[in-house]
Amino acid sequence: MTCLRRLSCLFCLFALTTLASCAAPGGTGSPAAQIERLEIVSRGPAFDGKVFDDAGAYEKIVAIAHMRIDPHHPANRAIVDLDKAPSAGGWVRYRTDVIVLRPRDAARASRVLLLDIPNRGGKLALQMVNESSAGDAGNGFLMRRGHTLAWIGWQGDIGLSANGESAGTAFPTARADGQPITGQSVEEKVFDDIKPTGAIDLAYRAASTGQAGAVLSVRAHATAAPHILPASAWSYTSPTRIEITRPRGFDAGAIYQFQYEAVDPVVMGLGMAALRDVTSHLKSGLADGAGQPNPLADIKPDVTLALGVSQPGRFLRDLIWQGFNADPRGGRVFDGAMPLLAGSRKSFVNRRFGRPERYSTQHLNHWSYGDQFPFSYAVTTDPVSGATDGIFARCQANDSCPKLMHIDSSTEFWQGRASLVVTDGAGKDIALPAGVRAYLMASTQHMTVSRATVGICKWTNNTAQQGPAVRVLLDRLVAWARSGKEPPASRFPRIGNAMLVPPQRDAVGFPDLRALGVTYPEGLNELTVVDYASLPPKPAADKRYQVLVPMADVDGHDIAGIRLPDVEVPLATYAGWNLRRGGFAEGQLCGLNGLSVPFAALPRAGDPRRALSQRYPTRLEYAKAVALAARALRDEGLLLDEDVTRFIERAKVEQRVGPQVP
Repeated sequence: MTCLRRLSCLFCLFALTTLASCAAPGGTGSPAAQIERLEIVSRGPAFDGKVFDDAGAYEKIVAIAHMRIDPHHPANRAIVDLDKAPSAGGWVRYRTDVIVLRPRDAARASRVLLLDIPNRGGKLALQMVNESSAGDAGNGFLMRRGHTLAWIGWQGDIGLSANGESAGTAFPTARADGQPITGQSVEEKVFDDIKPTGAIDLAYRAASTGQAGAVLSVRAHATAAPHILPASAWSYTSPTRIEITRPRGFDAGAIYQFQYEAVDPVVMGLGMAALRDVTSHLKSGLADGAGQPNPLADIKPDVTLALGVSQPGRFLRDLIWQGFNADPRGGRVFDGAMPLLAGSRKSFVNRRFGRPERYSTQHLNHWSYGDQFPFSYAVTTDPVSGATDGIFARCQANDSCPKLMHIDSSTEFWQGRASLVVTDGAGKDIALPAGVRAYLMASTQHMTVSRATVGICKWTNNTAQQGPAVRVLLDRLVAWARSGKEPPASRFPRIGNAMLVPPQRDAVGFPDLRALGVTYPEGLNELTVVDYASLPPKPAADKRYQVLVPMADVDGHDIAGIRLPDVEVPLATYAGWNLRRGGFAEGQLCGLNGLSVPFAALPRAGDPRRALSQRYPTRLEYAKAVALAARALRDEGLLLDEDVTRFIERAKVEQRVGPQVP
């Protein structure tokens, strides 16, 4: 009746049916969540006032969103332990960082709101799309388009910063009837150094610093038998840290696993609600609960996109699968979505003692949660369990699916089982939904690097570019979400066209480079069904999915996918895999690194690949070949004019081609 006392009788009936804020949590018409206050911490010029073509100058807004959420609303019931979070008046409260970059002049804005889901708090869209460094504007692509960018904290293990550089959160801890919740948690660590001691930081506080019930083990690689270490080999230095005396007989790449009783799980699933509800508020243009103006009220975005690079890409797939692209007020939150470098994985977020930063690889966290059915956007039947599901299952049921572009590098086929995005794991292709495109950035690694280095890998990493493909596809996604203009057809390998094959060198057609010391990673990308109910997780060795990799050409490059000029007119063999070198778990896949094996200047024994002198006798011929490849991609809608120019100009000054002297 509070609402009745505050409003005149003439307006009360109208108010009761239209103002959700007047309803108690859980009641009829109650909102799922509200932004009580968007606290503006700072607002000022961005990029030192630089002007970006027709879009003009940008401004940067740093804010903290003070949120409240109804744990009993149907839209929120899937959030694990939300009903166990501290509440007041039926509401659970939390806070999250919000960072916005927008054109200063709203009339010059594109009216596209692009949410770059933070990666461990950071901003990867500027790095991936603008090719920026240290937070600068880079090539200015996103700004020249006039897009509004936003970063919203979602990761419950990263604290609030309010500094405009990192986007974190302040999420509540779950309690059971006011008492602490405990449960088993597992940490894994590979030190990759030769020090005699080491430390493992724990994501959750240990329930006790006594050693009873805790187990520390070490093994040479993921599928090796664990060696249990005695209590004398380790000790707590705090409730969130242990120190280890490392045993002899294991090299620097050994995997240390610590299982212990943890306490106070954070309600990690709130990250999904945070993205849903803060994004919905920003694009609505409405004032917050305190009556403060919306910082995008004058722009009124008509297209909202979500982009997630790597970890956020996995999280974005999970968010859609768990139904959080449905706005509780009706409609969809994101009109378009671009999971980048996610493979077939989801995330370890909306679970008790969740670990948002964790992801499975062939060597480390091999059985981490997030690598389980469903893998594809299409609704399919799992050949192992018999379950029926798909990433788009829920959003298809309530018409909240975004237009989606799934974009992977070659690395995701090895470390992220990307073949399961388009196959059923039993040797059959899957047809993607009409609103999904899948693209492989052929023969690239998990994020481009500007400089070839080795580190703990056997060979130098892969420098083939990705930014040009992402830029053009982002433009196509905007047009698809805004007007329905169809983007280019998927460019992803399939079983049906023989472009997906078993991970053996002969089947792939990868050149035999053993004379150069390059061995092929036969069969290292397997995926076994895992029982996540037990800790540590228990794999069922007899239950496996068929995981495939792209077919290669005579130089070792992926045939299918978007072959940018670095790959179409190559100076080296580029692959999405690399191996750990001796002393560091030799022969296991080397993190998210690819490899590059340069072509010889002149023909050499043991190298089946043509030498540079046989490919490009002069620098001009090399530049011509690059120009032809770039223009062909542009004509197919897969390269922008500005990137055609960039590739040609770079080719003109390439020092590795031209006349060679024996």
